[in-house]
Amino acid sequence: MTRICLSVLPVDDTLPNLIKRICAKKPDLIEYRLDYLTKSSALETIAENKRCPIIAADRSRRKQARGLLLSAAEIGFDIIDVDISCSFARSIIRQLKVLDVQVITSHHDSIRTPPETKLIRLLQTERKLGGDICKIVTTANRPIDNLVVLGFINKYSRTAKIVSFAMGKLGVTSRVLSPLFGAEFTFACIDNHSKTAEGQTSIDDLRQMWKKLEIA
Repeated sequence: MTRICLSVLPVDDTLPNLIKRICAKKPDLIEYRLDYLTKSSALETIAENKRCPIIAADRSRRKQARGLLLSAAEIGFDIIDVDISCSFARSIIRQLKVLDVQVITSHHDSIRTPPETKLIRLLQTERKLGGDICKIVTTANRPIDNLVVLGFINKYSRTAKIVSFAMGKLGVTSRVLSPLFGAEFTFACIDNHSKTAEGQTSIDDLRQMWKKLEIA
């Protein structure tokens, strides 16, 4: 099953217009990156306009990130993404479990795509921490890195819910094909001017590629 998570990076003042644009694209899930949000009322606005499962993530490393993620869980977000490198990862995951919210445990390697043995260890760590979905994102420095990631997904998505792909221009193949190899979903942006990570494709382009490949 091919599912698309639309990744967006909202700011407080433009949120209403952004929500309209998101709804028009009809994604399967939406990831709201909270990095630039400052008002708790923004989370309420997002939850009130929910049309599909919504994910909260914060990569800003701000002091208030923990509080925003917990508020999102309490307000009605379906899934909270917790980067396992955060100092508060273990404690917030315990709190999220009490709130009965699904947790994505995530790891991002902005330098390389490690060998499969390293990816396996990361998966084991994320599962032990309590990840309902384990997200492992690498960076492609060469075309073969796509095969490393896709092969990993193909083997281990049978026993765990995995989201995995390689960032960067050379990692587009893994983004496009990862759901075919067993990933829970892949990420896209609203348009090519709204990318939240390098190598991300727009939701329209992704759907068009799947159509040409006759896989959607």
